[in-house]
Amino acid sequence: MQRDLSRLTRELQNEKCPRRVCDEVQRRVFARGHTPGWRHRVIPAVAAGLVLAGFTVLWQWPAARNVRPTAESPMRATQSRLQTANQAAAALELIGSIAARAGALSEKAVSDRAVPPLRNSLYNAQNQIIHHLQL
Repeated sequence: MQRDLSRLTRELQNEKCPRRVCDEVQRRVFARGHTPGWRHRVIPAVAAGLVLAGFTVLWQWPAARNVRPTAESPMRATQSRLQTANQAAAALELIGSIAARAGALSEKAVSDRAVPPLRNSLYNAQNQIIHHLQL
């Protein structure tokens, strides 16, 4: 079985798409033309946003230098740090749950959509090898 599988692998690596299929695909692609995707609209918007944010920071910088920091009480600073740590932990927990849910959904999609065609193609290849060897 291992020898047959390696031979089948070599044969499949040597398979080429017929020239008429490649020509038809190329004809359809050129006939459809180039339509700009979402990236062509998002990238300039993001660049404009970054430029606007940079100008805002530079505009506020001289005003920020003149402001003198007020002395906070040590208790208030500790409470602020504790609150920040709790909020960060909650945010990380939310992101982790979203990532876990997305992973479960992608695992289900791969097992439902990709595995059956792959299994069927392996069975078909196995049957072709067996019938080829019986002839």
